[in-house]
Amino acid sequence: MKLLKLFPVWVLFFIISTAGGDMKDLAQSIPKKILDWEAVGQDAVYDRKTIYDYMDGGAEVYLAFDFRNAFVRKFRNPSQEEIALDIYDMGSSEEAFGIFSCDREDPEAGIGQESEYGYGLLRVRQGRFFVSITAAGDEKRAEKAILELGKAVVPLLGPPGPVPDLLKCLPESGFKQNRTSYFHAAVNLNNRFFVASENILGLGRNTDCVFAEYAASPAETGDILVVRYPDEPRARAAYESFLKACLPGAGPEAAALTENWKWTMARIWGNYLAVVFEAPSKEYAKTLHSAIRFPQK
Repeated sequence: MKLLKLFPVWVLFFIISTAGGDMKDLAQSIPKKILDWEAVGQDAVYDRKTIYDYMDGGAEVYLAFDFRNAFVRKFRNPSQEEIALDIYDMGSSEEAFGIFSCDREDPEAGIGQESEYGYGLLRVRQGRFFVSITAAGDEKRAEKAILELGKAVVPLLGPPGPVPDLLKCLPESGFKQNRTSYFHAAVNLNNRFFVASENILGLGRNTDCVFAEYAASPAETGDILVVRYPDEPRARAAYESFLKACLPGAGPEAAALTENWKWTMARIWGNYLAVVFEAPSKEYAKTLHSAIRFPQK
């Protein structure tokens, strides 16, 4: 016992969780009172089978990642307003980055490895965990408690972790870091940027995708999608499927002016497929493509 006291709290929790413990272990460490908000009801834990019992219509977004389980605790203040604390074990730091990155829109909150807060919603990633804290009621009254709860939870979630290595492919010039998403499935892509109602790119759990927005100048903007497939035949099939569905008249450069008068261009590199969307000119689409840093063959 004396030896254990030498470790920080996050180390103890990390040892427990990676040694086969589950999210219920969190219940003993997370405070049951934050300011004048107190825990109410029973804590709940959901896995890949039962997550539908908690989420009505949003479970597919999490299941498209390596989601393991979720811990949920509710808090209530004297005015009977509620705060919901959700902690998702995403299986790895890369997957936690993914679920965090797919819905970014608010200012940085300065909590954990990366976070944002706006309109009664705090979103945080820390190591392999993604945390969501939401207010049901007056957002202003809940704000301080939400932020304090987030600060109390993060130290229990272990050390920071890496971002997906696929991000290294992205060009640096004009890169908008807070508008970059990592994911695997078509549902995540279409939530971020709608391409087609059908899964024409053959995306799934064994594909890695990154979508990034660019703005080198007001006149030079565009989006890049990079997909890494398990093998070259999968990449080639996806490329041909995309051309047939979206760029039927693209020609040998695989580039075409779309209905909104923006340029789209697609290329493959080994088992990688890269698509530039929304470019103002064919020249800028080529510039973005040429700047993508594919690994050496």
